[in-house]
Amino acid sequence: MRFLRFALAVGLLFCTGAAKKPTLDLRVHALGTAAEAPTFAYPTTLLNGTPVFLQRMAMLTEREVSSVYPFSAADGSQGIYLKLGAHGSRLLQQYTASNRGAMLVVLLNGRQVSNLLVDRPVNDGIVCIPRGLNDDEISLLSSAFPVMNQQGGKARR
Repeated sequence: MRFLRFALAVGLLFCTGAAKKPTLDLRVHALGTAAEAPTFAYPTTLLNGTPVFLQRMAMLTEREVSSVYPFSAADGSQGIYLKLGAHGSRLLQQYTASNRGAMLVVLLNGRQVSNLLVDRPVNDGIVCIPRGLNDDEISLLSSAFPVMNQQGGKARR
């Protein structure tokens, strides 16, 4: 009887621990060229309808994000600031310093959420997604990362 109770308790523990967490797949890709395709770049269409090639290897991922700051955009959607860690900040600074006029494409769970034009070097390690996120995406990002300027911020996963 003790064994049966123990086995039931262990089974319940495994079942509750196996609950699927929401997927977070955040990628920032730089533009590629047709000459790099299909090995290093793939064709896609920007939000404004322009066909381009994106580099297959993401320049930044969710691993480089250290905290977030959500806000409401003027068009009624949501935006978010992504504060990068030291490695991500260096990557972003190097890319933006040498590729002025280039485009960065932000993908969240496979959906293109923003196209960012590089108009100046970014030295503070903050990426701004100005609009286009919905409430579910904001809550996903806010639960995965600490929120800036929030007392007792959430622990990183």
